[in-house]
Amino acid sequence: MFVRFSFLRVLACLTLVAGVAPQAIALDQVFRRSTEKPAQGEITSVSRNEVVVKPSVGEAVTVPANDIVDVNWEAAPPAFKLGRSQEANGQFDLAIKSYQQAASESASTNANLQSEIAFSIARTNAKIAMADPAQLAGAQAELVAFTEKNRDHYRFYEAQLLLGDVALANSDLTAANAAYSVVAGAPWADHQMAGEIGKARILFARDDIAGAKAAFDKVASTEATDAGELSRKLEGMLGQAKCLQAESQHAEAVAILDEVVSQSSERDSRLQAEAYLRQGASLAALGDRVKEAILAYLHVDVVPTLSQHGDFHAEALYQLAQLWPAAGQPARAAEAAGKLEQSYPNSEWVKKLAGGG
Repeated sequence: MFVRFSFLRVLACLTLVAGVAPQAIALDQVFRRSTEKPAQGEITSVSRNEVVVKPSVGEAVTVPANDIVDVNWEAAPPAFKLGRSQEANGQFDLAIKSYQQAASESASTNANLQSEIAFSIARTNAKIAMADPAQLAGAQAELVAFTEKNRDHYRFYEAQLLLGDVALANSDLTAANAAYSVVAGAPWADHQMAGEIGKARILFARDDIAGAKAAFDKVASTEATDAGELSRKLEGMLGQAKCLQAESQHAEAVAILDEVVSQSSERDSRLQAEAYLRQGASLAALGDRVKEAILAYLHVDVVPTLSQHGDFHAEALYQLAQLWPAAGQPARAAEAAGKLEQSYPNSEWVKKLAGGG
């Protein structure tokens, strides 16, 4: 009787403890540009300007939206994290499938998580479309739908900036200007600079080189106070170099591009990829620096973080196919051409390779 009684008492105590034990606090994580330490705890508030995180101990942390790199929602299924890894590795088709699986597995009651997944899908489709013009219209429509549905989400301004880039690539300058104008109206200096850079790119696309250069000069001359502003300043310098190239001032362009490459962060992989491309173009144009030009283009071909930007990678492969014979390497030229045709069959650079552009 004693043994049975003791067992029942222990069982009752365990049941009581289980009933009153505190719930585990959800461990959401917000990764930031300003520090390597993520804000973690429970995300209690979301808006287009900020995310508020309540840690298990201490005061709530407010993270401005422009400081957010990634958000790991504790409730996200494993497929979401897999998709993020695949996207980072340039495996875009696999990432889309993983994100779609995550969307189907996520609780519909967590609207902010669902929006994060939707943005991830739209962002990945945009990356695919930048190297495949046939998909630009679809990617643009998807981003428009996201921004209209998520006007008070922390990805809103980021989605608008991406929308501007996709619309510009799609030659929809009116839509691009509208999106960049929204970004220019954001409450942070780095986004305001990004919006102005976008407008300068539109001027460049319209062959208003003088107007574009004046706009790029303004951004490039801005004193940067943090990493985000420095990235935009370097984008402005990249724009300056493109304008100089349009005026055949290649030595001056190379000097600026050298500075962009040396000062940019690995996190700014798209900026770096384009800087190496423009560097290669000016070095080749100078005539006696072909080997240096090849080396610049090779960066975009062989460095995974750079080659994942398909539009720039395709251009680099095309240029390598043109330049390798001048370096006595016709076989490598054929290799680059074959890689371009296989990897980016719908790219404008394949058409140029065939003599159609």
